[in-house]
Amino acid sequence: MRRFFTTTLGQILAIIVCSSSVTFALFTLLLLNPSGPPKPPWPWQPTYRIAGIARVLAQQPANARAQSAAAMQTPGYVMTMTSAPARCTVNTLDNGELFRTLRDELSDIDATVSVHSCDKSDPSGTIQVLVQFPNDAAQLEVRTQHIGPEPPRLRFPFYGAILFMCVGVLGMSVWAVSLVVRPLRRLADKADAFGREIALAPIAEEGPLEIRRAAHAFNLMQERITLSLHNRTRMLAAVSHDLRTPLTRMRLQLDTNESETMRDKLRKDIDLMQTMVSSALSYLNTGNDNENKEWLDLSALIATVCDEYEEAGAAIRYEGPRQIRCFCRPDSMQRVLANLIDNALRFGETVVVVASVREDTILIDVSDDGPGIPEASLRDVLEPFVRLDPSRAGQPGSVGLGLAIVRDIVRAHGGQLTIFNRRPCGLTARVQLSQNAGA
Repeated sequence: MRRFFTTTLGQILAIIVCSSSVTFALFTLLLLNPSGPPKPPWPWQPTYRIAGIARVLAQQPANARAQSAAAMQTPGYVMTMTSAPARCTVNTLDNGELFRTLRDELSDIDATVSVHSCDKSDPSGTIQVLVQFPNDAAQLEVRTQHIGPEPPRLRFPFYGAILFMCVGVLGMSVWAVSLVVRPLRRLADKADAFGREIALAPIAEEGPLEIRRAAHAFNLMQERITLSLHNRTRMLAAVSHDLRTPLTRMRLQLDTNESETMRDKLRKDIDLMQTMVSSALSYLNTGNDNENKEWLDLSALIATVCDEYEEAGAAIRYEGPRQIRCFCRPDSMQRVLANLIDNALRFGETVVVVASVREDTILIDVSDDGPGIPEASLRDVLEPFVRLDPSRAGQPGSVGLGLAIVRDIVRAHGGQLTIFNRRPCGLTARVQLSQNAGA
């Protein structure tokens, strides 16, 4: 039982039960009438008393009414016959009810009734009732104290109504709380199962807004973790497979020959292995750097990168405006350009980099004159560890991570990377960015 009340459901139900019990106790204490028979509810008690006296006086001669009225006075009711009463003028809701009931009760004797309170500072104090009989200059003046509505008596119907209300509120509350707690319990079960088994179906996003947001965040987290583990598994498989061949060659060369020529080949194999390992580590670290974004002249960066490749002997040129302001990570953007240009030079002889600005969007096209990619494989080539055959495979040191790294960096900047074939030949990689992405 103690463990149940540590849960959200138990705590909410405890609050509901306590509040219902306090409400029931307050109803009982405030509306309790300790003794005596119940009085008629307002305004029937003064109505019966005044209407009965008025009917008796209406049957008597006009000159005898004053004496009879004085004789019929009772505690709480002062009655006199007067021709010029000092009229009270304060109106209240209770006075209106008393007036209407007296008017209806005395309609059979054609009497005229008025009801007012006498004290403006205390409208619930003394009440003046004036009854005008037909063919009589004098009026019956009755002064009495205001008696408000009688509180309900605590009998079985009253207790039953309160109990029914409490039970109904409790039942509806249990149902409402279960709707809130059920998604939370399902989310907790999914999170516990995710710790033991990675491949799980997404959790249903239902319930209140906060719980739907938590479920959506959990689904995104599960998807990212699953994709990350899958990519790392593929990376380890690809790297281990590709390292097997140079390691075997190195072992055979060391066992069979120690000439200078063999040492050069070993160095090349070591460089190849270093390239593959560096590519894998670079992909794993994508998005995990702490480089800050800053305003950058992207046109100057592209021109500088192209000049460096041109000085190294590459056939490359840049076309674009003299200045393009962009809020980005400079090192990451330089890495994007280098990967795209390396990829283009690997499969083409001439590379053209074109930059343009359309409204608030920056477009960077890196185009080559190579063989292109089959249309069915354009989307697959952006995935990590994908190397196409035969035109774009077999390159030394290629692990198939270059375009995947570019795609992840561009996405981190809120942009998009697309690949499409040129006509009549070649391939274009297009980077689409916002000038103030992430600002």
